[in-house]
Formats: sequence, C-alpha cells, structure tokens
Amino acid sequence: MLTLTPEQRSNKVTVADWLISYRDSESRKKRGAKQEVLRINRFLQRPFAALKIGQITYKDLQKYFDERLKEPSQKYIGTLAPATAHKEIQTLSAAFNLAVKSGLISKNPCIGVVLSKPAEHRERTASDEDIEALLVASGWDGKSVPLDKLQLTMAAFLLACKTGMRSGEILRIEEAWIDGAVIHLPHEVTKTDSRRDVALSSEALRIINLVRELGDKPKLFGALSDATRDALWRKIRDRAGLGPELDSAGRVIREGLNFHDSRATFATWAASPDPKTGAPRLDLLSLARQTGHKNLKMLQRYYRPKSEDIAKRLDSMVEG
Repeated sequence: MLTLTPEQRSNKVTVADWLISYRDSESRKKRGAKQEVLRINRFLQRPFAALKIGQITYKDLQKYFDERLKEPSQKYIGTLAPATAHKEIQTLSAAFNLAVKSGLISKNPCIGVVLSKPAEHRERTASDEDIEALLVASGWDGKSVPLDKLQLTMAAFLLACKTGMRSGEILRIEEAWIDGAVIHLPHEVTKTDSRRDVALSSEALRIINLVRELGDKPKLFGALSDATRDALWRKIRDRAGLGPELDSAGRVIREGLNFHDSRATFATWAASPDPKTGAPRLDLLSLARQTGHKNLKMLQRYYRPKSEDIAKRLDSMVEG
C-alpha cells in the first residue's frame, strides 16, 4: 500500500490515489480480480475520485450512486441494475475499510449510503421450445460437431442446461478433467474455490463428445473467451426472439433468457418429480453437490417451477 507520511495523512491523499493503491496491492489478489480492477478503473473517472480521502462523505457517494442508477445498462435494456450498484459499493467499502484500518480515515464514507434493493430473483428457465428456437438461431442441429464459435456457444449453453455448470467452468474444461461420466473441476475454476465433481448424464456426455471432435486442446471450449461467449450468446438469443419483452411504457413484462438461466433450467428439472416415480430426480443434497452450492437458500433461488406445472401437480394429488 502507499507509504503515508504525517503530511499525507492530513488530507493530501486523494480517493483516486488510494483506489489505485488498493487496486494494485489488494484487488489483483482476489478471485474476481478482473472485474474488480475494471470497476475501480471506472471509479477513477468519476468526480468523487478527485476528492481528498479525508474529505469525502457519504453524501458524495450517495450523489454518485443516485446518478449511476439512472445510467443506461451496458448489457440490458433499461437503466443500471441495482445489483451492479451493490457490487460497486461493496468494492468501495472494502477499499475504505482498509483506509480506516490504516489510520488514514476515521470512518468508512460508504456508511449511510442508501441503495435501492436488488431485483427479485429471476424466474426464467429455458423451455424445450426455447432451446429449439436457440438451436435454429445458432444454425446448429445439436447432433453434429459444432462448426463455428456461434454453434460452440450453443453447445456450451446446452451442456450447462444438462449439468448445472457455470459458463466459466465449462469454458475451462480440459480433457484431463474428464473421467468417464464425471468431470473433476479443480478448485481454481469454481466460484466457491472448492473442487467439485460434476456428474454427466448420457446427454451431457454426448454433447461433450461432439465438442471433443473439434480437437481443441487442452481446453475443449478453448476457442471461446468469456467475452466472446457473452457476445455470441446475446446474438443467438436475440435472433431466437428470446430477449426481454417490454410494454408500451418500456417496462419489462417478460424476462429475457440469460446464459446463466441454464443453471436454473437444470436445477428445476433435477428437483422436479420424475413422471415415472413421482420423486425428485435428485435429492436436495445431491443437487447441491452437483451445482456446487454450499448455501441451500441460494440453491432455492435456482428452483423455478412454472405455476402451471405446480397447478397440475396439485390437481393430480386431489385426483389421487
């Protein structure tokens, strides 16, 4: 961190000075380093970054966030998502907390900032009809070897729907990790920093075998970066007509399909009753083991049964 003299401690260090120091010494050590570094670099362009760190108050940050939440989203239709603002304030708060521990300031200026609540958890999953539309939009039949990055992106989405794996995990799959019908994920590639074994159904293994034929080594999906996958997924989704649906006032009346909804698609299918047995396809603990959730409350957010299906199950119970 910065070597601070008594003179510097008397309000000569700017917020930008401290954020740069925090970025270079702390952020780069974190698992989410890339996103946090980008976040801090954006902060450096804002007016509050020019303030002395001993003078900035929660009012300065409140003004920033009030204006920030009115800015258009770079990813979605509409303004910035409250969840993004919450990630930003978490980063700022961590940096200012370290400034407090270092004796540079007496109080974290993030304390007192009020943000709107993040949106309710999503309800979207990919139906069979959605997947068929996506296949058509990608130009892939789902049965042959993917011919280009667009089709490879669709293969990654299908694999996510069949396994519950995250996009980042899929893009980093190496041949050496695959052992029969199991993928051994090293802790370095999982969000929870814990190694995990992912079971492969025959359908999931079929998709992997198609991708294997591309011969990309060591990574099966090595042709795709995170950014490329994201851009190509949006292209497929929009071609398929599965983006957000808006009313005349610009309000979202139906959520667009996100790549990450593939995890919920898998979790909902796995936790739903098997038509033959009436029991869930996977019990709760097995499902958590498959998806890597350590918090069962978080896993609950990925179970998104349709109200129509619940109604049918209720009727079947009455009839029985």
